[in-house]
Amino acid sequence: MLSQPAAQLLEQLAAEGVSPWLVAADAREIVPASPSCRAAALLRGAVAPAADPAAVRRACDVLRGAFAASGGQQGRVSVPVDPRAAYDASALVAAARTTSGAVGRPNLLIRVPATTAGLSAMADCLAMSISVDADLVFCTERYEEFLDAYLTGMERALAAGRPLGRITAAASVPVGALDAEVDRRLPESPTPAAPAADLRGTAAVALARQLHRLREQRLSSDWWRVLRAAGAEPPSLVWTGVGPWHVGELVGWNTAQAASLEVLEAAGARGGLRGDTLLNAHGEARRAVEALEGFGIRMRDVARDLEAAELSRLRQAWPFTS
Repeated sequence: MLSQPAAQLLEQLAAEGVSPWLVAADAREIVPASPSCRAAALLRGAVAPAADPAAVRRACDVLRGAFAASGGQQGRVSVPVDPRAAYDASALVAAARTTSGAVGRPNLLIRVPATTAGLSAMADCLAMSISVDADLVFCTERYEEFLDAYLTGMERALAAGRPLGRITAAASVPVGALDAEVDRRLPESPTPAAPAADLRGTAAVALARQLHRLREQRLSSDWWRVLRAAGAEPPSLVWTGVGPWHVGELVGWNTAQAASLEVLEAAGARGGLRGDTLLNAHGEARRAVEALEGFGIRMRDVARDLEAAELSRLRQAWPFTS
């Protein structure tokens, strides 16, 4: 049950073009006690862990109304494939096809790690009309590779005569993990010229603004206009691992924020939003990244280390043996 402030926050996010997604510890958490409850009506997507197809199917059905009302662009449920296959594109594609077939719901998103192999698999999946959520995007370079894979997959789908409006792609950015890792690398003792304390909690917002700008630039190309005319929708940016303070800082059109109900309640208690914080903010983002580099923090190095650490964690947590 959502409190009034939390519900109002979700409504404000939706008005700003931000889709509120629920992060569930179990796919069954997405299924409310009453299908008509307010949380189910306000949520526009969900990030679920690995689960049996029946549980995922029920979760997809809860969000089927949002999916239908948005023409298939919202109401998605993201579920992972085996992270042990993170560096094997063919294995990822096979797992995506198996999961998609077993669940049998059009609003399913197959979550794959955004490794080089994972992005190759994403392009293959999109070409087969399997919607994909590319997870663990931690830097601009990897996001550019994601956009390349997205355009390649959609071009192949168009050439095959597939309806592009039914295919969705998202890039998930674990903002909580990114901020935590960058903050850990900042020195404890500030310097008079550039206090490190002023930079804590700035990395994720800076990256989000850079990625938002990159997407704008890439979607101004002539070839994107061809895909758009054929029914393609822009790929979404999903901020995951969101903390209460992130909610008001990561507001931008055609993005999503994935958070637990506890985080949404805490964010609701903090007050309302202050409008779009991502659009035309890439200059501020560049300055924030340059300030971090002044302390020897390179975002590409952080991204490399975080990807390895997160994949290791996901492999260890994978609940299935085969």
